[in-house]
Amino acid sequence: MFFHKLKSFLALTSGIAILTCSQNVMAKELNIIATNFPQYDFVKNITKDKANVTMLLKIGAEAHSYEPTPKDLIAIEKSDLFVYNGGENDEWIENFLKDNLSKLNSFAFTKEVSLRAEEEVEGMQPEAEKEHEDGEEQGFDEHVWTSPKNDEVILNKLCEAIVKLDPENKDYYEKNASDYINRFKELDQKYSEVISTSKNKTLVFGDRFPLLYFAKDYGLNYYAAFKGCSNETEVSASTIKFLIDKAEQLKAPVIFKIELSSDNIASTIAESVNAKVMTFNSGHNITVEEFKAGRTMADLFSDNIPALKEALN
Repeated sequence: MFFHKLKSFLALTSGIAILTCSQNVMAKELNIIATNFPQYDFVKNITKDKANVTMLLKIGAEAHSYEPTPKDLIAIEKSDLFVYNGGENDEWIENFLKDNLSKLNSFAFTKEVSLRAEEEVEGMQPEAEKEHEDGEEQGFDEHVWTSPKNDEVILNKLCEAIVKLDPENKDYYEKNASDYINRFKELDQKYSEVISTSKNKTLVFGDRFPLLYFAKDYGLNYYAAFKGCSNETEVSASTIKFLIDKAEQLKAPVIFKIELSSDNIASTIAESVNAKVMTFNSGHNITVEEFKAGRTMADLFSDNIPALKEALN
């Protein structure tokens, strides 16, 4: 009798254990690795609490100086999805993927939208690096996320990639993606309204200019100290003079710098033309305080609207 009861008990507990194990497998959280803040932000706003999302770049760090550690590469290999931007600063990723392509699910922002060739506008500090050799393809500008029009496309495609990995939560992901896409549609409308009704259509940046997609999509002109991914930090007297002359000619009320960047160059220009220095957020990264407050890229882009109004009027 005792053994019969014990046998029944073991069968019951075994069934419970199998059921629990099965539930755990079904409830397995997606593990997604994102390189920089734009990638992290998009994934997080689609998956919310349904995925473990890790950002490789440290919060508040300079995006162009990131180099992967062996620990980072192991984390990427173990991930369900690896989300990166693509472009010159992600060359290490392309090399890494060549050896791991069959084992990894990956998603690159730059593969989802039309790309624009990198520009060097009049007065911009020349690059000290090698020039393009004969037959060498000109590089494209990689800052595709800086235009809300591109963000709508990327979010849709990213949602599709995530749904493929977890189809059971399809409705959840699609609802979240739709809500976030609507934020960028609102931004697109607000940017269009501000720019279409403005007297001026030219921005002056005493900094890098990683906003080519934004400028082209909204019909803006610009002058800047450096290209978007320039490694240069020192600016020549001739570049400073050119930007001062242009700011004076345009009667520019605002000289821009980008987030997490020194205002030295912008301040020099602004003081010479009696303008003010303001920050234009390109979304490369976010401060620790902003991250703790749960601010999104859409929030940061919204902050640009008052600054843009002031600069263009």
